[in-house]
Amino acid sequence: MVTTAAPPRTRIASLAVRARNIVDSGLCTRTSSVPDWLVRLDHLAHLAAIPAPTRRALLARLDDDAICDLMVLSYLRTGTTYALWTDTPGGFAYDVLRGLDTAAVGRELQFFGPQHLRAAHGPR
Repeated sequence: MVTTAAPPRTRIASLAVRARNIVDSGLCTRTSSVPDWLVRLDHLAHLAAIPAPTRRALLARLDDDAICDLMVLSYLRTGTTYALWTDTPGGFAYDVLRGLDTAAVGRELQFFGPQHLRAAHGPR
């Protein structure tokens, strides 16, 4: 195995990368391609409507496949996998960038790109 200097991603960041790869590779190009898409759309709408602390607690209990499906739907509908963190920059920092020092946070923020950061930090 080849070692890298990059710090390991958090669970949410890894799932976001997987969701973006699913959409960007063409494996899932429309909402109805997501398994149980009607239920997942309702779940996504419910999560977006509840307070951030409750939402983050629910996300922590979901399995990886469910979160990935929600992120795929989010990416298809809003252009970002981080739509559920638009109202909680602190939650975004903890869930996605947790455990990184200041220099590592800067490198990770460059990776996410401006379109994802805008959505994650809300409208300006």
